[in-house]
This record gives sequence, C-alpha cells and structure tokens, in this order.
Amino acid sequence: MKIPDNFLYYLSLHEDCNERLLARAGNLTPEDVEVCIHPEVARIKKMVYAVLGEAHRMKAFVRLQPLGARVLYGFFKPRHRIEEHICDTLARRNAGIIVVLGNGSESWTSLCLEGRIWRNHSGGMVETLLKLKDSLHGIEEETDLRNLDVEGLWQVYYDSQYCPERRNLPAFRRQMPRRDQEAAGLRLVQNMRNVTLDNFLGKR
Repeated sequence: MKIPDNFLYYLSLHEDCNERLLARAGNLTPEDVEVCIHPEVARIKKMVYAVLGEAHRMKAFVRLQPLGARVLYGFFKPRHRIEEHICDTLARRNAGIIVVLGNGSESWTSLCLEGRIWRNHSGGMVETLLKLKDSLHGIEEETDLRNLDVEGLWQVYYDSQYCPERRNLPAFRRQMPRRDQEAAGLRLVQNMRNVTLDNFLGKR
C-alpha cells in the first residue's frame, strides 16, 4: 500500500484525528509520510493506512439489500468516520439508485445522478428507510428489486469463489478482523458444498 496524494482526506477520517494533527500533516508531502521515521509522522502514516484498510474492506463486504426498485440499504458501523465516503462509493457503483448505510442511531444516504452526488445524514436507518418508502410510494419502476432472489445471487457468488485449496484462515483473519465483519453487518451464507463462511472464519 502506498500513501495517496490526498492522504490528508483519509487522515481526517480517522477516529483520533484532530485539527492539530491535520495542521502538522499539512506541511508534509506523501513522500515525507512514506519514508520519514519521526514518531509523529509514523503515527500519521499508520492512521492513514488504518482508514484506507477499513474503507477497502467495507467497500468489499457491506451487503446491500433492496427496498423496492430505487433503494439499496445495508448495515454499517465502522470504526473510523468513513460512512459518507463508503456510501458515496456505493452510490457511484449503483448510479440512479438511492444507497442507505446505517445502524440503529445514524444513517447516511447517497444518490449519484449524472456524475453528481446528493447526500443526507440523519437518524437511525429504520427511520430513514420508512421515510424513503413513503416518499417513493407509487413511483416504483416495473422492475422491482424485491422480486430478485438476493440470497440466491449471493449463494451463486460464494459458490463460485469457494476453492478448498485456497483456504488461508490466518490471512483472512488478518485482512478481515472480526470487528470489521461486524461493522459490515456480514451474515454468513450456506453454500452448495455444505461449507459456510463460518468455515472461513474459523468458527465451530
């Protein structure tokens, strides 16, 4: 992993970042952060990597469910302040669809239309979804995502990815700690070979 040019943005998303640290980092270049061994700069580097790592895992593992034809939603409770960043990313992947990420206390909503992002940050996810459902009532498209077998689609995906020879539990645990699994709201799926994600997570 390499320190990106916009590392200040990722640093600002870290749970422990403050104005003083941002001001200090503002005097540094990405190359400085990459190679400097000064304790404070090393801490900045570690913080940037922590945010990049969590963002990478959340983009891959947050599971979106349909609410009608126009909304996708998923449970989300990350460690760092990456909620809006991930919501925007998923909205760009699903242009024209409202993406809601959240938990019991907060939710983030993003919509990508013609390259522009529209955002909202409000109360718990259930409350937000109920408001959206009421607002969109009567304007659903003919192709309703509720008719899709979402679990079936995930089943096919996991079946296609499963390869016993490639199982590496220590590497998986390093790359996807239990806390991140919980933050992404992962639900384990049984696949056709009677092997579940429990096996990959080392559960018994």
